[in-house]
Amino acid sequence: MEMRYEQTGTGQPQIIRVEAFDGDTFGITLDSGHAILLELGHRIREPAFAALIESGGFCKPYTDGKAICWPGGVSIALEEILSMLLSPGDVTRNQNQEEDLR
Repeated sequence: MEMRYEQTGTGQPQIIRVEAFDGDTFGITLDSGHAILLELGHRIREPAFAALIESGGFCKPYTDGKAICWPGGVSIALEEILSMLLSPGDVTRNQNQEEDLR
């Protein structure tokens, strides 16, 4: 689903498109043309996401330009998405999970 917006002039990146892929992965397109591949990983065990998965709403994300949103009011702001991607703890946790799988 794609949502258009008016440029606010704030210089902050805006989400213009979000797509659900297999599992817990989402494709996010920013107005700058950059794309983010976001895996929610452990977050899907949170009660709000578990309820979305059970209801079938998890694969129906949309955007208001500032966040990924799902039916029922669940959302993740772009700032949180960027923080998740840049967090050294997430990198370490992901590396540890890969080692556990070997």
